[in-house]
Amino acid sequence: MKFVNIRLLVGDIRAATSFWRDVMGFRMTFGDEAMGYAYFETDSAGVELMTREGFADALGEAASPRKPEGHPAVLVFRVDDVDAAYANFVERGATAVARPQNRPAWQVRSAHVSDPDGYLVEIYSQLAGTDAPPA
Repeated sequence: MKFVNIRLLVGDIRAATSFWRDVMGFRMTFGDEAMGYAYFETDSAGVELMTREGFADALGEAASPRKPEGHPAVLVFRVDDVDAAYANFVERGATAVARPQNRPAWQVRSAHVSDPDGYLVEIYSQLAGTDAPPA
């Protein structure tokens, strides 16, 4: 079995599309605002957006009008420079959650930002001199 993409259910397709395209810098390969759908390529797997209402309709269910509380998921990306990537994402409009910091127990330096629906984005790089396998 091969993991292909993750689908994030969103409340505002326009805001979510802007975040993943303009803030995160992912290439959108398909998007239809009227349909409430967008697809983005990364170096490893896709990030797919679909409105909560659109997905509920596809399942034949009533849509929940509420956004899930807290952080419903964390998408993790390895970067070369956590501090530069974090500053770049925040400057372009990401919500700052946790500034860059060394996490020796994890053997990484990491930071966290959030998208408009509360999905966390964790960026990390391996701490120098650690033997942890790359994710």
